Amino acid sequence: MLALTRKTDYAMVALAELAGRGATWASAREIARTTGVSLPVLTNVLHLLVQNGLVVSSMGAKGGYRLARDPQRISLADVIVAIEGPVHLTTCGAHERPLPPEQQCGLEPSCRLRKPMQRVQRHVRNMLSQVTLASLLWEAEPVVLGLVSKPEGNAGSHVDGMMN
Repeated sequence: MLALTRKTDYAMVALAELAGRGATWASAREIARTTGVSLPVLTNVLHLLVQNGLVVSSMGAKGGYRLARDPQRISLADVIVAIEGPVHLTTCGAHERPLPPEQQCGLEPSCRLRKPMQRVQRHVRNMLSQVTLASLLWEAEPVVLGLVSKPEGNAGSHVDGMMN
């Protein structure tokens, strides 16, 4: 199963809370209380979000956290990369160029799936980049994907151009 970690879930919950507050600063304690995420975990997540430019922080009595940019400019891909690191489905597909021999999968030099998997990864990355925090929060149909289709006369399915 392909799944994101709880940290990414918590990051999305924190970002949603901050988006709902607009330009108002919120302390980590307030966000933890409102969302139900434990303060130590939330603090760690907020630190990663600040490091990656999705959230800004300010010290002091009136400080706290708020979004660094408009929710329409924060993509699901941004959040995943901030928390999980670069998105990749397979090790070999994560690299556009072949890795040095000592880092390669033993099957990579003769594998026929490397290039197709790179295309799948590009589609996944593009899709994740198109899903914004704003679309998740405020649009009735936040995600519209046209990736999977069945060409006429073909019983199998493919992902946009993947079988070409």
